[in-house]
Amino acid sequence: MNKGGEDWIRPRENTVEALVYGMKECDGVELDLRLSEDDRLVLHHDSKTEFGDYPECLTLDELPDYVEPIEDLLAKKDFIKRWTDEGAFTCFELKSPHPSSGKAGGWFNGNEREKHMMKMIEILNEALEPIDFPNSSSVIYSFEPKIISASKKVNSKLKFSRLRPHIRSWGSWHSQRIIAAPSFLLNSLPRLMEKQRIEKSPMLPCSLQYLTGIESNISLGRSVGLQGKKLERLTKLRKGYPVYVWPAKSDSERMLLDAGLTGLTDDLSPNTVTLKSGHARWTKPATQPLDEEQRRELDQTPIEQHQSRIREMKRDVSPWHELSDSERINFISNWKKKWLWEREMDSLIKEISSCSLPWETPRLIGHRGTGKSHRNGSS
Repeated sequence: MNKGGEDWIRPRENTVEALVYGMKECDGVELDLRLSEDDRLVLHHDSKTEFGDYPECLTLDELPDYVEPIEDLLAKKDFIKRWTDEGAFTCFELKSPHPSSGKAGGWFNGNEREKHMMKMIEILNEALEPIDFPNSSSVIYSFEPKIISASKKVNSKLKFSRLRPHIRSWGSWHSQRIIAAPSFLLNSLPRLMEKQRIEKSPMLPCSLQYLTGIESNISLGRSVGLQGKKLERLTKLRKGYPVYVWPAKSDSERMLLDAGLTGLTDDLSPNTVTLKSGHARWTKPATQPLDEEQRRELDQTPIEQHQSRIREMKRDVSPWHELSDSERINFISNWKKKWLWEREMDSLIKEISSCSLPWETPRLIGHRGTGKSHRNGSS
């Protein structure tokens, strides 16, 4: 990858600093939430803190300083403006406590896990109530299978989805994948999409493995991918159904976006200006979209000029919220045709405005803000 010379230190994952930066630099962010002992939603991914404690067993005051409450993020005007006024997207992932924490029923009580999810949804719903964000600009999801049943029992305007296949929220990365392997084998990506549609989920979050890994070839059902016939099959089967893919690596990011999929990236360094594919990197395909001529011009830019050309285009290309109605409709019409979106134009047009884009729109999302940056051995 071509690297620029700007000094940049990536903020710690899932911090207010990382999420504000990520929201500014791409089309939105994904963040993880846990419920503290005193019922505060806090920004934290791992099942334990770096000091070995379960976040669910500590009050906000007892948690390490790097663990921040969601209210601190929602108080940031720059974050909220991108979300409510400029078409950016927010993915909220609700994390279940480790069974050994004794919270949410421990190892066996599924009803308590559902109640735990309900409480998280209720608190999140209350925190977001004053914010006037578009209906198509956020989703709440979880690996917890009870997320959908819990959401139906809570009166909320929010949209919910389930992360599939179910990967337990503790243990090493390798042990998690070994245990989840049968689910990968039994469910191709088309099968997962069908399950999500049946549950009326607005989108499917999934692993890149379904499109490029061995799972894309050996899972039961029709195989799909990011190139050739597999891509054609994916586009026809998907019909615009939103698929959010992690990780969007440097060698796959452009292919994901060209396929009409949303990518979650772990690299938002301003110095990453050239992808491994050789393409100049554009981090706002939705909220500052390029038309065909602009895209072609950027693609034809020599690698040594990528940084300066990207800087110029960021300054000159109109963001989504500054486009005219006709320009926005033209983008949507072209995307619908290119990726075979199933919905009629009338329905899509009703969903777009200066501050919102259709669910089908492919985006680049900052995973945990600016990318995964810290692990303590647990998930």
